Amino acid sequence: MPSPFFGFLTRSFYVRMILIMLAVSIIPLLLLSYISISVSSSTVEKQVNKLNAQLVNQLIDRVELSMNRFRELSVQYSGLSSIQNALVSPSELYYEDVVLKRELISVLTTASVVIGNVEGLQVYSAITGEILSSTDAPSRIEHSIYGPLIDHFLSSPRTELFLDKDSIPEMEMLRDSSIYMARIPYNKFEEMKGVMMISMKNNQFQQQIENIQLGSRGSITLLTPSGSPIATTSKLSDEDDKGRVATILEHWRELGKPNQFAEASSIISVKQTGTYDGWIVVSEIPSKELTQNTGIIRETVVYFLAILIVLGAASVLGFGYHLYRPLQAVKRQVNAIKKGQFDARVDTFANNEIGDLGRMLNSMAIRIQELVNDLQDSEELKRRLEIRALQSQINPHFMYNTLNTIRMFAMLKDYDKINTLMGRFVGLLRYSMENYDQTVRLGQELDYLKDYVGLLNMRYKCQIALDYEIEEPLGRMQIPKLSLQPLIENSVFHGILPKKFETGRISVKAFADRERERIVLEIRDDGLGLPEAEMEKLRVHLMREESSENIGLQNVKMRLKLMFGQSAAMELVSGEGEGLLIRIELEADQIQIKEEEHERL
Repeated sequence: MPSPFFGFLTRSFYVRMILIMLAVSIIPLLLLSYISISVSSSTVEKQVNKLNAQLVNQLIDRVELSMNRFRELSVQYSGLSSIQNALVSPSELYYEDVVLKRELISVLTTASVVIGNVEGLQVYSAITGEILSSTDAPSRIEHSIYGPLIDHFLSSPRTELFLDKDSIPEMEMLRDSSIYMARIPYNKFEEMKGVMMISMKNNQFQQQIENIQLGSRGSITLLTPSGSPIATTSKLSDEDDKGRVATILEHWRELGKPNQFAEASSIISVKQTGTYDGWIVVSEIPSKELTQNTGIIRETVVYFLAILIVLGAASVLGFGYHLYRPLQAVKRQVNAIKKGQFDARVDTFANNEIGDLGRMLNSMAIRIQELVNDLQDSEELKRRLEIRALQSQINPHFMYNTLNTIRMFAMLKDYDKINTLMGRFVGLLRYSMENYDQTVRLGQELDYLKDYVGLLNMRYKCQIALDYEIEEPLGRMQIPKLSLQPLIENSVFHGILPKKFETGRISVKAFADRERERIVLEIRDDGLGLPEAEMEKLRVHLMREESSENIGLQNVKMRLKLMFGQSAAMELVSGEGEGLLIRIELEADQIQIKEEEHERL
């Protein structure tokens, strides 16, 4: 069940207004964040694609520059006199031939050092059939490891030839090296004197790309035209990397060899050199690497929005609680005033309109309390006057009946009975007139009824027995004085005496109906009773407060309502020949139990 505070938040106009203001400020921020993230993502992707293309172009330019450099060096060095002299017929003098060969080897060695990034330079003499190398001793073509390469070149009509690992698969030395071969002289219309070879280790290309960082899963690969790797930064195994490259190249060819395309969750840049080697450069950047920076931006924006929302929620709760406390105090006071608790006060006052309202409610409650006290005093005085007026209706009626009885005994000259009767009559007058209290204990009223019934027994031949059964502590219950005497008198004169029996019985019973929280008083007689038609007529007369008939019953009913409120009820139950039952029901919380007074020793 939601707490009253959160229920207040859902209903408060001010809190709703603050939430709307927060929404008005947060929604544009969310849209701005979304646009920023989208723009940053597309911008980062474009920039990465651009940089990736530039990287591939730069690497292609390096490869082409190296190949063009090989061509230029071959043309340049093949024209050197030292090389030209070594490619002629052997001298008759052995010494001169050795000097020429040493000079050529020295030139090749110097050239390999000057060029850099090459494994070695070799020159094949078509006249002598020897191969001179910057790294190996001179040897005949049939004994040199380069022999198969020379034979492969000589069988080709081309003036230059580039060999990689796919050119001659069975050639062991081509697995780790690539070789450029050119005709000497380069012009094919001149007689060929020999062949120049420039060899380079593939790990030279590996060194060039190892420092290129493309993220944790990105890679750049240099491939032969058939897809064999020359150098790669991929961290996959050889088999997995081979399958990855094959898939990329297949897709690339299917798409018409574009410079860039998407493959699975990666962006691929591919370009092939335009020189004689035809090598392919493949650069792969996973999309995850692209979104890493945008992810940082997104997380920053999300954190910022989360902090803003938390601060906004805290502000709403704080403002709501600041508004809730004085409003709840005012609400509690209004509810208390509505329930009649006019002594309730607002203790704390906010320095705003709510505080002014609380002060006004305090002033109003004080004024209402004063008016209620005055009204209560007026009502109490009015009630006392009405009870006295009703009680005064009983006294003359009772005195008239008693005096008439004394008159009857005086006519009979029964002075003993007159004396006894007068004694009891004086006691009854003292109880009814000298006791100025408007309420008495039920036990006192019963004592008074004993004397009253005794007086009646002296007046009439029918002897009436009065018995009672009173549940504790209802004997000390406060009731209006002389409220039962008219009921007993009604039972005697309208029920028992008309029956003309020698004896009659009247019983008084008081008990608590705990289930209904009511106190019940029952006065029952064994008189004639009334038929249903007469009973209904009697009930109608009792409902009319201004009726002049049945003054005793009506008087008692009105006095009970004045003392115990409108909930007090009187019910008459009878049947012809069955006596009369008068049942009085009072609210239990309206009853006062008076403690017994003890005499001082």
